[in-house]
Parts: sequence; C-alpha cells; structure tokens
Amino acid sequence: MQEGKYISIDKSIIAEGCAYDFAIYCSIRENTQIKQVKQKGVLLENNDLLFINKVKNLYVDRSEHSSYEQFYEAHFGKKPSVGNPITFTQKIDTMYKNASNALNELFNNPEKLSNYKESKKVVNELVDSVLDEDFAIKSLMQIATHDYYTHTHSINVSIYALSLGNFLGFKASELAELGEAALLHDLGKSKIDSKIINKNGSLTKDEFDTMKKHPSFGVSLGLKLGIKNKKVLEGIKYHHEKMDGSGYPNGLYNEEIPIYAKIVGMCDIFDALTSERSYKKAMTSFEALKLMKTEMSKHIDLKLLNQMILMFK
Repeated sequence: MQEGKYISIDKSIIAEGCAYDFAIYCSIRENTQIKQVKQKGVLLENNDLLFINKVKNLYVDRSEHSSYEQFYEAHFGKKPSVGNPITFTQKIDTMYKNASNALNELFNNPEKLSNYKESKKVVNELVDSVLDEDFAIKSLMQIATHDYYTHTHSINVSIYALSLGNFLGFKASELAELGEAALLHDLGKSKIDSKIINKNGSLTKDEFDTMKKHPSFGVSLGLKLGIKNKKVLEGIKYHHEKMDGSGYPNGLYNEEIPIYAKIVGMCDIFDALTSERSYKKAMTSFEALKLMKTEMSKHIDLKLLNQMILMFK
C-alpha cells in the first residue's frame, strides 16, 4: 500500500442499489489491512450494506478521490470535508497493538486453537507490512515497545526476522514460515514457572536447566495446535543453538542449524539487548550489533549478521 494511497469518505453516501464511479474500500482489523468492498460501477446490494455497517471507515483510492468529490457535491450541494489518508505508520501502529493483544492471549492460553489462529493472522499482517512498498525497518522499530515482555518480545523478534528475510530476498511463503517460527519461538515459556521467567538477574543452574526446556515445550505445544510445517517447528526448537555447538537443546554445529533458527536466534539476541529490563538499560541498535559482532562471533552466523548490519544501514 502506498503511503496515503487511501482516503476516508463519508459513509452516509452509501445506499443499496447505487453504483459509483469509484471503488469502495474498508479497513479490516482497524487500519491494518485494506479490502475492496465494491468495484467501480457495480451496484451495491443489501449484503454489501450489512457488511459496511459493521466497519468503522470507508475509503477510496486517492486516484479516484475526485470522482467521489464530484458525486458528493452533486448530491449534497457542497464539497466533502477532506478525508484523512491512512499512513504506513498508522497502519503498523494499529497492527502492533492488535498483535500485542493476540500474543498476550496466546501466552495466557497456549493450547487454545482460536488463540493460535489469531497469531496466524498476526503473522500474515506482519508479512504484508514488510512487503509493503512503503516498508522501512526504521518505521517498525519506532512503534515497537522496548520494555521486555515475553509477548511483545516475540512480536519484535518476528519483525526483525521478517525484515531480514525480506532483505535476503525470501519469497512470501518463506516469510510466512519464518514469521510464524519467530512469533512462536518462546511459546514454550508459557509452561515454565513465571518466577523463573521474570527473575531479575542471573538464573541458578537448576533454573537455567528448566529454562532450557522451553524450545522443546514450544514444539510440543505447536504439535498440539496442529503445526506440521517442519521448518516452523525447527525454528522454534533450535533458536538457541550456537555455531560452535555450545547451544541447546541438541548442541547443533554450524550448518546443522536450520537457517530459520539462525535468524530467529540472532533476532532474539538483538531484541533482548535493545530492550529495557529492570536490571539493565537498553542498548542502541549500533551498540547491540557491535557487541554481537565482537563478542558473539562464535555463536552467531556472521554472514547473516553482516546482512543484518547492512539492513539497518
């Protein structure tokens, strides 16, 4: 969607049996997605009106706004007030809020199928955003919250992973897989005591051993929810593996680690470093990337990290 491509219109002009010299659009899930309600020149039927009454805003394409103005003036004797174009920033801001609510519900009840289905919608909206011609990683970073909560952390990781996947030229279907793996990478933490998850400071050995089970818990939950895609499940299970074989749960080495898991793991680290915690301040993007390059070179795929650095430039 082009920046400001759609402009809001007065819903009162809509009537059954009418056809207009402009196509009519509406916003789905507030401003996160635009859908065409009726094509130009096609009569509106009762079902169309029933649908339109349920949506908050109607829009026309900017290229057809003059046709809407002419129609409005002919019927009401005056020009319509100027509508507000939907900006990309507004779109992703609403998307992030919707995503946060959906992920919060999922982590509170991770075995409820309807919650998982909502998370799939979140993935689709995130993919649409990174494929938008107005997409810029800077825009997404500006709306992302940098207070560390498990559900918002998962959204941030998905944003960074999808941004990198898009930068690397992944196809839309691959982005959907990567986005789902990233969004659900910490789902297994819902099965771990919140006292361990939210503990300030270092974990004891026993607590860390418990924490290390979350990728496997996440895969088990994914299977219960009906996830069959091997790449998605691998991304969830292996996102804590390290290039030198010192990671968990399987101690995979170098190219044994699936690429989705490498990307998710790297974005997981980046968001953790750039998020505010009760016991540490957030790093800047530059500081985080520098630390990852200099102090984690044995853990992270440096080819992917270099691409991530180029993406942020």
